[in-house]
Amino acid sequence: PGILTRTLLNAGVRVVALESNSAFLPNLQSLENSLDGQLKVIYGDFFRLDPLVTGMVKPPAVCSDNLFDTMGVAAVPWRADVPVKVFGILPQKKERNMLWRLLFALYECNSIYRYGRVELNIFMSEKEYKVLTAKPGEVRAYQALTVLWQVGCEIQLLHMEPWSSFVTNLKNGGLAVPKSR
Repeated sequence: PGILTRTLLNAGVRVVALESNSAFLPNLQSLENSLDGQLKVIYGDFFRLDPLVTGMVKPPAVCSDNLFDTMGVAAVPWRADVPVKVFGILPQKKERNMLWRLLFALYECNSIYRYGRVELNIFMSEKEYKVLTAKPGEVRAYQALTVLWQVGCEIQLLHMEPWSSFVTNLKNGGLAVPKSR
């Protein structure tokens, strides 16, 4: 836990960390207190941003308006520089649903996209990456999701991590994350 946050902090980046697991909050908050404003920790879940409910939003769900106010980010025209860079790990259980939600928000200029262009740096499964980057003729992978993401975004593979890097199950030496995912 926290490897992504620590890597960004070590690179000298100002980080607003959304943490959806309340068990991890105390460690992150103590790190926040020791860093002179380089880190802001918020109890929230980026993938539960702007839920389709009326009234008060219960954490870890977060409203982008409140989040961007807290971060001090103002809306800019789409031709301006990218006001926010998002780094995250797509939850594998609802990976496809999250990709669709981000896509709908992009085309509607809602949620985080109300503030201008956003750079998404997302860790995702190889399966979903292949769908997003498929070419016409790749029958199983090329679909509506592919076309819409490719029209709206520049998709680049920044890094592919080998399965051998993932934590293994010490009992039998096998992978803790099944290869099929």
